[in-house]
Amino acid sequence: MYRVLFKNRFEAGKKLAGKLVQFKEREDVILFAVPKGGVVVAKAISDILKVPFDIVLAKKIGAPFNSEFAIAAVDITGDVVVNQDNAEYLMVSKEYIEHQKIRVLDTLRKQLVKYRGSVDYETLLNRVAIIVDDGIATGATTKACIRFLSKLNPRQIYIATPVIAPSTLKELEKDCDGVFYLISSEPFWAVGQFYVDFSDVSDEEVQKLLN
Repeated sequence: MYRVLFKNRFEAGKKLAGKLVQFKEREDVILFAVPKGGVVVAKAISDILKVPFDIVLAKKIGAPFNSEFAIAAVDITGDVVVNQDNAEYLMVSKEYIEHQKIRVLDTLRKQLVKYRGSVDYETLLNRVAIIVDDGIATGATTKACIRFLSKLNPRQIYIATPVIAPSTLKELEKDCDGVFYLISSEPFWAVGQFYVDFSDVSDEEVQKLLN
């Protein structure tokens, strides 16, 4: 049996902030929340550490007969990160991924404009970027977010999340400068299993927290 650790995302963010004290009040640090749940977590961290936060968004491309099973993820530039093992196992064609990319990219850009007013980002030269999410299962969208932010030339990229699947933790540690987390253990079925309240976050709440 697993044990629920967090009442809600805000509590999880406050606890996670304790792992990030080295970044407190640093002018070179910026948090990048992954909507929607990651925005609540990032807001809690931002308030405690006194550092700004923005959002970074990537969307998964689901398998042909199971949209929840990620075979790839795309960022706002159209760059696609493919899970080769999943794609080969399901014999997903490059044409399918390309077609889904076009569909997902349109949704992605509209969502970013809705949340932050623009799809344009300033350079992160000499800055430290910390990607914040409410939990990471497969890591597909996280990898896409890392790849996107790396194009902005940050000095370092970290990941901060309350919960992360053990196998995904090992993968992501290779792709960034470090992963800060509170729990990574089996059995890991879904991020929501570690929360009492894991209800959907509305667009209105995301916009309110960002403003």
